[in-house]
Amino acid sequence: MERTWTWPNVLTISRILLIAPVLWSWSEGHYLLSIALAAIMFLTDFLDGKLARALNQQSATGAILDPVADKLVVLSMFGYLLYLERVPFWYVALIYVRDIAQLLSIPILMWWMKIQFKVKPSLIAKWGTALNFILLFWIFGHILVTEQLPDPYSQTWEPIIRWSLLAVSSLIEIYVLVTYIPRFFQIMTGRHDTFE
Repeated sequence: MERTWTWPNVLTISRILLIAPVLWSWSEGHYLLSIALAAIMFLTDFLDGKLARALNQQSATGAILDPVADKLVVLSMFGYLLYLERVPFWYVALIYVRDIAQLLSIPILMWWMKIQFKVKPSLIAKWGTALNFILLFWIFGHILVTEQLPDPYSQTWEPIIRWSLLAVSSLIEIYVLVTYIPRFFQIMTGRHDTFE
């Protein structure tokens, strides 16, 4: 029986627990604290996998918990940015459809249908998550910079960079969603056992 409470899994859970303090501190105007906590939160995404490999503590629980934590971070942060009217509704809707569809596979397959599966994210899925994190830092950073020191740079290049990131991220989100749905049915019918 595998151990659930390993250091890598504790790091992953800490990422989930940091969501509320990051958003609260931002909403209260403690921007630097919020960005520092967010940096720690995103750093745990890099460290948990490295630590699991270094300590030989890779587990099925960790393989599922890590993408769940990523999705909860992305859903909450982009939901907050939508509330602030800093990202377009269509983009957040795309993120929500993809991430919620993937999150639902856990209770449907594991708990309801009693089907075990593995999670080995493909390189493009990892790039999609990384791009989500980059986009979050870009938008929150832009808010911070323009509120503290408005400058002409933000009026010319920032929208071009932001919309370019949104476009690339959207294409990756669509690709991941389109490849996820057939894989879900393959796992459900016993023709495959791994989400990529």
